[in-house]
Amino acid sequence: MIIYSDENLEVIHRPGSSEYLLVTFNEMEMQANGSRFWGQRFCEKADIAALGFISRRPNWFPAASVVKAVSAAAPILRTASERILYGHSQGGYAALRYRRRFDATVVIAFCPQLSIDPKSVPFDGRFTRHYVPDLHANMSIATDHTAGRAYIFYDPFHVVDRRHAERIATLQADTRLVPVHMTGHGTVRAFTGTTRALSLIEACRADDTPNLRTIARSARVDAPMRPYQIAVTAIARHPVWADRVHRRFGGGFSPVERVNFLYHRANRHIRDGELAVARDKLAEVVALRPGDAGFAWRLQELDSRMARAL
Repeated sequence: MIIYSDENLEVIHRPGSSEYLLVTFNEMEMQANGSRFWGQRFCEKADIAALGFISRRPNWFPAASVVKAVSAAAPILRTASERILYGHSQGGYAALRYRRRFDATVVIAFCPQLSIDPKSVPFDGRFTRHYVPDLHANMSIATDHTAGRAYIFYDPFHVVDRRHAERIATLQADTRLVPVHMTGHGTVRAFTGTTRALSLIEACRADDTPNLRTIARSARVDAPMRPYQIAVTAIARHPVWADRVHRRFGGGFSPVERVNFLYHRANRHIRDGELAVARDKLAEVVALRPGDAGFAWRLQELDSRMARAL
């Protein structure tokens, strides 16, 4: 049932039998459509009581809309003895940014951003195109947003995500960092499956650090994106090892992972002066993504460089 809707977001309430209310915030790839929320299937399988906050676009849940939505949801929030906030990326940001607004008991955030304001996070340009000054004034996560305990799950090898996680942890009290190596920016996907997700929530509710580490280690080992993350991370320092991993596991890479690996590997070949090999890989990238002007331009640039060297 939709309990709130405006130009920026929707809120859907799902009654359930759980002892807690799970408040979920979607990642940017999902958009409100009036009938679904992020984590809905999991909540239905486990019969979890939930409030699903869903953005209409990648907008990082503007404060003005969230304040009104929380007011609309106040009767539901008041009856919940525990309020667990749960989100990934822009959703992880929202879970941490509004933990005090919800009087959160526990926050579970995957790969969150401190902000998308380029002045606040000059080290991260991934999402600055979604920054709108009128919507996002004073959007950065701050000390006075703290409530309850928070757990941030992230990949330490993802340099930008690590910087966000570490800065948030220095600002917000009772925030634990939980590394999940070689999962990239898709750490949340290592915890898919009802049993694993429920175990994660229960470990966070109990503040059971040893069990959390065990769950994170198991999720890391089983993570479907792990071979790709190992291969693409190894390019910088161990390119031969990256090639070995690619030869063994590359057939299982998703189309996006395949393109990304080939592109980054081509750039390393260029730095090493192996231009002909780099060209072959860039040509393969362009063949896989024929409509991408950026990849085509990179190939043209390399062709010009090789022509000048003749």
